[in-house]
Amino acid sequence: MLDLAMRSVRFVFRGLALLLGALSATGAILAHGGRFSGHLDVLTHFAPLYLAAATVVLICAIFTPPPRDKLILAMLGGVATVASLGLMAPELTRPAVPRAQTNAAGQVKVIQFNVSRRDARLEDRVRWIAEQDPDFLILEESTPAMRAAVLRHLPRHMSCGRTCETVIFTRTPPEKAEQPRRGRYGLGPAIAIVHMSPQDGGYILVGTHYTWPTAVRTHRENTARMLQLIGPLPKARIILTGDFNSTPWSFARAREDARNGLERRTHALASWPTTFGVPFLPIDHVYAGPGLRTVSVTRGPNLGSDHYPIVAVLAPVS
Repeated sequence: MLDLAMRSVRFVFRGLALLLGALSATGAILAHGGRFSGHLDVLTHFAPLYLAAATVVLICAIFTPPPRDKLILAMLGGVATVASLGLMAPELTRPAVPRAQTNAAGQVKVIQFNVSRRDARLEDRVRWIAEQDPDFLILEESTPAMRAAVLRHLPRHMSCGRTCETVIFTRTPPEKAEQPRRGRYGLGPAIAIVHMSPQDGGYILVGTHYTWPTAVRTHRENTARMLQLIGPLPKARIILTGDFNSTPWSFARAREDARNGLERRTHALASWPTTFGVPFLPIDHVYAGPGLRTVSVTRGPNLGSDHYPIVAVLAPVS
C-alpha cells in the first residue's frame, strides 16, 4: 500500500512538472511573436515567471528517476530558460548611462508613486514622503484624501490633470501647467505636464499612467499620444515618469524607448506587486533627457499600494 502511494505521488509530481515545463516553454516561445503582434507582446511581460518556472522544472529533472522523463523535463526547462532570457537579456545587459557623483551640484529628487486609489496607511505614506522631501512628487491614481494629506505635510504646489488622477507636486509654482486631453478616440494615457521657470532649473515634468497592456489597442494609443505630446518639447531637462504598465522586455516598450528621445533611468527595477513583498514586474519607470545624469534610482518601501514608489535623484550636466 505504501509503495502504491509513493508511485502515485511520483506520478503526480512528474505530471505537474511536465505541465509546468510545457506551459513555461510555450509561453516564452510565443512571447517572441510580440515583435509582430500586439497580442503576443502581452506574453513578454511574464518573462520572469517563465524563467522561474523553468528553474523549478530543471530542478525537478534532477530528481526524476526515469531517463525519458528526465530528458523531457530538461529539454522543456532548457527551452523555457533560453527563450525567457532571450526576452530579458537586452534589458539585463543594457549599459547604464554615465552617473553623476553623489555630491554633484544642483541635485533634484523625484518620487513617482501609483497609490492605487487606496487611502490605506495614509499617514505612513505622507510621513515617508515628507521625510524624503522630494523636489518633485508624481502620483498616479491619487485620491482627494491623498492629495490633501500631501499638502498638509509638505509646502508644495499641486498641478493636476483633468481628473486629478495623475498629479504633480512641485517645490515652487511652475511657470506653466498643462492638462492634455487624451487624444484620438479618448484612449490616450492620463498625463500631467509642468514647466518650471529657468530660475527653478527649467525642468519639464511629465507624469503619466498607461492602461494595462492586455487592452492592446488602448495601450497602443497611450504610446501614440505620449510621443505626440513630448515630441515637440525640448529634451535636455525633461523628466518623464509614471506607471507605464509595461515591462522593459516588452517589444512595444522597446519601440517607444527608441522613439521618445529620452534615457530610461530605471533598470529592471521591479515595482509591482507588493503582495508577499516580492515584486517581479518593473512597470513604473523614470526617463530623463541628456541634460541630466543619474545619481541614484531606488525602490521605496511598501506603503499600502500594490505598487512600490520609485525614488530618483538626478543632477544637471554642468
